[in-house]
Amino acid sequence: MQESERDQSHLPRHARLGLKHHRVARYAMVLYMAYPIVDYALRLPHIHPIGVIWDVVVLLILAVVALRRWLAGEKPKLFLWQKFAGWYILFCFAMMFSNIGQPILAVQGLRDDIYYMLYTFLMPFVVDEEDVPKLLHVLASTAVLIGANGIYQYVTKAPVPQAFNDVNEHVRTRVFSVLQSPNEMGAFTAMTSPLLISLAIRETNRWRKMFYILGAVFCLASLLFSYTRGAWLAFALSLLITALIFERRLLLILLVVGVVAFFLPSIHHRFADLFSPVYFLKSAEAGRIARWLTAFDHMAANPLFGAGLGHYGGQVAATYRGGIYSDNYYAKTLGESGLVGLVLFAGMQLSLLYELYKKVAKAAWGRDKFLAIGGFAGILAVVIHNFTENVWEYNPMTALYFAFLTLLLIWGYGRFGKEVQDGQNIEA
Repeated sequence: MQESERDQSHLPRHARLGLKHHRVARYAMVLYMAYPIVDYALRLPHIHPIGVIWDVVVLLILAVVALRRWLAGEKPKLFLWQKFAGWYILFCFAMMFSNIGQPILAVQGLRDDIYYMLYTFLMPFVVDEEDVPKLLHVLASTAVLIGANGIYQYVTKAPVPQAFNDVNEHVRTRVFSVLQSPNEMGAFTAMTSPLLISLAIRETNRWRKMFYILGAVFCLASLLFSYTRGAWLAFALSLLITALIFERRLLLILLVVGVVAFFLPSIHHRFADLFSPVYFLKSAEAGRIARWLTAFDHMAANPLFGAGLGHYGGQVAATYRGGIYSDNYYAKTLGESGLVGLVLFAGMQLSLLYELYKKVAKAAWGRDKFLAIGGFAGILAVVIHNFTENVWEYNPMTALYFAFLTLLLIWGYGRFGKEVQDGQNIEA
């Protein structure tokens, strides 16, 4: 049975589970779930130093609460995927020490790979099942604001750096909002659009339902206006896979929407360019294909362990070695940490998808089923998108990805696992 269902009256307040018992932690988690907006605001001129450290402060707050509960004897069990994550984190530490001769690369490479996973080990000490819907509402509200800002940018034709446009390509604009990049905007809206849709279906309050419906329209429009093909494909594939697993009657609707969307001029032209011979030639010379193949070159000298953390394909290598982004996080992992690192990382991602499927989406019932499926689809979209972008290297997306899936698991284990265990009727 989940700890939140036990009588906690015998525990001191600091050892009780739930944000209602930890006011500072509650404020910290609310700020964390609005990460893109908070981080953008705190990195404005004059207060930029606060923006550099604010998420570290959140981590320390969660760590203090977790430590006090641990000392009081309250120790939540690890999720299945966290056991895989533990092996990956240990491997990354070993990689860091093996490259200690280049400490900046080693430490920064380690931080980029594991930092936001650390929050997921602390959240179960602090967040109760009852807290999850409120925190997801914060994430959804953040997505609505960002989606609305994306539409504003599209209407006002916000200027886009040339680096985000293909050669000889002309688009009206590509929206990015506070996420700074159309690619990250596409990833964020692909993750949160299913959440907003599912919350709209689940909600019984008329005003909140209208809010979620409007927010879903904003996010879907901003996903379109980001003109990020990787996000479009990831979103479509995640919905397709989710429909095949949970509700095959949705396939016809998805087919109709896909056909209609393909014949929209903006979408059609983007995909027509993707499959043109000129695009493949340029991509093989200096584009994504060339970058993916370069990962194998970096791994070739040491196939098991790669070139070392921070040496290829990501922001650390780009900052300190003048390298380029791999535009594929799995290729980046292969180049830096070899086959061992890629297997451990892929195993972690597959295990968390399996756990979300089995313990949340499959176990849910009634209106909660919609939220569980929407969360699964959003997480799956990010996993797929990383085949064409380094999504997990951008702090707001990485932070919210791991926080989102952790909250879904806390909610799923607490809400559904308990009632199945107690033998209660789980019919809607």
